[in-house]
Amino acid sequence: MTLEEEIQSATDRIETRTTEFETKISKLETKIKTYSNWAWGFVIGGFVVVIVGLILYLCRDNTNYNLNLLGDFYGGSVASIWSLAGLFFIYIAFLGQKQQLLNQQMEIMYSQLEVKYTRLELEGQKKEMIEQNQTLRQQRFDNTFFQLLNTHSNIVSSMDLRKYSEKSSVISEGRDCFDIFYQRLEIYIKTQNNSKIKIDPKSANLDDTFKGYDLFFEKNQNNLGHYFRNLYHIIKYIDKSEIENKKTYTNFVRAQLSSHELALIFYNCLTEYGNDKFKPLIEKYSLLKNMNKGLVFNSNHLTEYDTKAYGK
Repeated sequence: MTLEEEIQSATDRIETRTTEFETKISKLETKIKTYSNWAWGFVIGGFVVVIVGLILYLCRDNTNYNLNLLGDFYGGSVASIWSLAGLFFIYIAFLGQKQQLLNQQMEIMYSQLEVKYTRLELEGQKKEMIEQNQTLRQQRFDNTFFQLLNTHSNIVSSMDLRKYSEKSSVISEGRDCFDIFYQRLEIYIKTQNNSKIKIDPKSANLDDTFKGYDLFFEKNQNNLGHYFRNLYHIIKYIDKSEIENKKTYTNFVRAQLSSHELALIFYNCLTEYGNDKFKPLIEKYSLLKNMNKGLVFNSNHLTEYDTKAYGK
């Protein structure tokens, strides 16, 4: 039973019991008034008897009506009347205690209900604090996430590729560089750094592909090293966070990646550069879902990833 249900049940029970208690208290008040009237009537009656006896004593002959007779008269009549009044007062006190006990029981019931309301209020405050903490945690995460994403965008924007022979001659900038990177990777897989050996990338096995990628990455590490590290850090930050909707954020990151970026990420995470740490995250969050599979040189390479990486 929830606390709200307990409070509702206690409230219903108190309403029923309060009606019963009020009826009993009302009856006790009636009895107390009745017996009080009788008791005070006996007290007053005793005083009347005392006065009557005293008048009779003063008005009659002392020889016939002496103090002994007066004392016996008072002892037999007044004492009995006042004793009866005393019994009534004792009974009235008993009724008053019973009435007080009923009032105390009502106070205890209301106190218990008040404690439950206090608990409910504290739980509400606790829930509110948890929600505030979640909101603050979400805000902190969002701030850091978009800062990382902005940094990643700046890394991509700052890229520029130049002709090897002419350092000042820019051939590509920003995200367009990944088209050139992809072409260069294909060339390195073909040549394997040896002009006498030509390998068709579409039929190259993984070893040949990895050799070509190692040479490619070594030549372009100044641009791609920082790019891959920052991208891995963003996905890792999402994965380690305490937020619930993690895939929403990884989908947002994935939407920023071009087809050629995804192709390079595909091969980077098959090699030693990302196989241990980055590849499991790619599979977990389906980061290759939007990848153009036609850009994979050998379709057999697709089986190196779990199908979850492609959103299946």
